[in-house]
Amino acid sequence: MIFRKYYFQFGALLLLLALGHCLANEGSFDEDTFVEDDSEDVLAPQSDILSSKKYVPPTYQTPIIDKNSFFFLELFEETQSIGKKWLKSESKKEGAEEAISKYNGEWQIGSPTDEILANDYGLIVRTKARHHAISARLRKPFKFDGSPLVVQYEVKYEQGQECGGGYLKLLRDDASKDLKQFNDKTPYVIMFGPDKCGMTSKVHLILKHKNPKNGTISEHHAKQPSKSLSNYFEDKKNHLYTLVIRPDNAFSVSVDHTEIMSGNLLTDLEPSVVPPKQIPDPEDKKPADWDNREQIVDPEAKKPEDWDENQPKEVEDTDAVKPDDWLEEAEGLVADPSAQKPADWDNEMDGEWEARKVPNPECKERSGCGPWKRPMKPNPLYKGKWTHPMIKNPNYKGVWSARLIDNPAYFEADPYRQLEPIGAVGIELWTMSEQIVFDNIALANDVDIVRELATQTFDLKHEQEKLLLSSTGDAKSALRSAMDTLEEKPWLWVVVIFAVLVPIILICIFCFNRKARPMHRKKTDEATEDDEKFEDLDQGEEEEGEEERPTDLRPDEAKNDVHASASQSSSKKSESPSRSRSPSRRVRKASQPAADDVQQQEADAVEVGDDHEEGPSSSMPKASQQQPVRRSRPRRQD
Repeated sequence: MIFRKYYFQFGALLLLLALGHCLANEGSFDEDTFVEDDSEDVLAPQSDILSSKKYVPPTYQTPIIDKNSFFFLELFEETQSIGKKWLKSESKKEGAEEAISKYNGEWQIGSPTDEILANDYGLIVRTKARHHAISARLRKPFKFDGSPLVVQYEVKYEQGQECGGGYLKLLRDDASKDLKQFNDKTPYVIMFGPDKCGMTSKVHLILKHKNPKNGTISEHHAKQPSKSLSNYFEDKKNHLYTLVIRPDNAFSVSVDHTEIMSGNLLTDLEPSVVPPKQIPDPEDKKPADWDNREQIVDPEAKKPEDWDENQPKEVEDTDAVKPDDWLEEAEGLVADPSAQKPADWDNEMDGEWEARKVPNPECKERSGCGPWKRPMKPNPLYKGKWTHPMIKNPNYKGVWSARLIDNPAYFEADPYRQLEPIGAVGIELWTMSEQIVFDNIALANDVDIVRELATQTFDLKHEQEKLLLSSTGDAKSALRSAMDTLEEKPWLWVVVIFAVLVPIILICIFCFNRKARPMHRKKTDEATEDDEKFEDLDQGEEEEGEEERPTDLRPDEAKNDVHASASQSSSKKSESPSRSRSPSRRVRKASQPAADDVQQQEADAVEVGDDHEEGPSSSMPKASQQQPVRRSRPRRQD
């Protein structure tokens, strides 16, 4: 019955539970990925059953893709590439102390700590609090000649990140001849990737743009997204970073196939790549007689003679009186009696020990303690130091600015085509965390081929990573997995919101929108307020139709009164036989009759029944035939 009444609520609740179960267990266990430990036949607790499923990483498979379609592709399938394809920097960081100026951070190509795919290697930062620099040359230089630039790679912070980067530097072709001298001053074209320090998390997109008129290099940053990026550094998962710059100057930055930044190189970089057409003339100078003072001191103003600059700002309140409960002989602060001298306190080294001061308990209920002084009050004679008033400057000419001239360095900006060719990929960073894993670094001019690479590498690894986290039985991992699913598929938020709101709306409709109904009270013999009202009404009707009987009669008088009433009733019945069938007492509507009236009516009914015979039923009115007559035993009379 309850289920039928609230079947909407039950249905919505079941929908919500089913949705949560699906989100938390998306990509459920694969029998080929997990093996069960059947060493014991005894049933184990649920926690042991979950932990008995051990994750077995599948073997890494080389992507089936044309490597010649990439300007640079590094899958880290060989563990001996450092020193061959990848060169560690032997340079020093300029402006740093000798102890930390060297790029002595350790690199290794190997498996991550939590192996997701067997034999899947990556470039790993093995040390922290050191400068790291390593680079590799492109298969051929990338030139911005009409094809999009697509850069993609994976980063995983196995131990999280406190302060440090994980970004790539795309080095200029003319600066990549000697990669062993790669350092923070090496010119680059684009810097792209994650960076964090403290509470600030970013995904950098920085362009170094060369002015074709004068050859100057300027740095331009893409605006950061409004959403928080800290999760990429804290969840200890593998993340895919993708940059696309198109010939029409449109750019986009994505993380795990989700776009977080986009815009145009002409309008969405800070500072703007587009130079101003006009600039202030550097040779123009302000005239000597140019007065840009809007107000000046009034030279005719004089200090009033009664102006006293020596008056203090505050004076003693001479009307103040010391409170009667003021305790002058006591100090406001006294030594803490509970304070103890530390065991290791040395008077010669630390000086004479003194207990800390605490408020005097004697002064707690008083106005104050210690020497009493009159309080200060504002001095009514105080005016302060006199100064000349200011007036408008009659010679004011406004704010001077140099005249504008055509910008000799102006050029028609086309950032994409004006970027320098890229010759190498470098990683140069300082980090306070180790175990940073780089993998599947790619640079190409085709979005589709890079996306296909991600399908065969990151996407497979991402699904296996979910299974690895599920095998640990970690509730936080399950919740994180559900949140990741919602981020990957934003349309699921509509389902979640619908599943949450529907039960709430239905509960409000069924529980708080009912109309008031009249209450049916159980009838009792106890007198209530309404009964008393009806009783008063009936008594008034009886007094109009009947003569008032005395209530203070003696027993013998009461007996005679009963017989008199019976005789009177008998005479009335003889006059009207039809009326003899009607009950002799009035039926009260909502209350019990008084005790004396009940006894009197019962006596009347007995007398009437004994003295008169019932007439034929045919002579009785229809209403009298249907109305019952209550008979009762005669009351004992003494």
